[in-house]
Amino acid sequence: MKKTLTSVLPLLLISTPVLAHPGHDSHSFSSGLTHPVTGFDHLTMLVAFGILIACLRTSVKRQIGLVAAALMSLVVGLTTGQVMGGFSAMELAIGASLFVVSGAIWQAFHASENVMRLAVTLCIGLIFFHGYAHGVEAQGAVSAFAAGMVASASALILLGMQLGRAMFSPWLAAGVAGVSALVLI
Repeated sequence: MKKTLTSVLPLLLISTPVLAHPGHDSHSFSSGLTHPVTGFDHLTMLVAFGILIACLRTSVKRQIGLVAAALMSLVVGLTTGQVMGGFSAMELAIGASLFVVSGAIWQAFHASENVMRLAVTLCIGLIFFHGYAHGVEAQGAVSAFAAGMVASASALILLGMQLGRAMFSPWLAAGVAGVSALVLI
């Protein structure tokens, strides 16, 4: 058993990501606009991040700053991914981000302000990997794709904020975790 595990482990670490949704072949504005909606991992993360922002006890000014920080993280990830190329744990980081944001939503109702600062910062940092994955697949100039992706991501985060305000409950975290599990299957 130990011998089998040692021989299979390197293969798992160097596996390439599967392009599980459309939008990787073109980098136009419309492709960037539709990609966060057709990529269920991105859709889930962005809406869940909006829900998280709505659940925080903070000012509107700070909420706008958090949305801007998330969008910046997405674009920096896109640029970095285009320059640096892929790494084996990229898809793992994207999958983990979905469960981290679920936990952060739950903690928004129970944790201290310092814990929530850390959780929100971690979520913003993990949004980086969603952009990074697209940067790895990008070829040539991706400015139009990035503009479309930012517009769509903004709309999804704002949608999540509205959902979070309408259904203000820690059980939203369970819903996000359930959707995340389905996305990863």
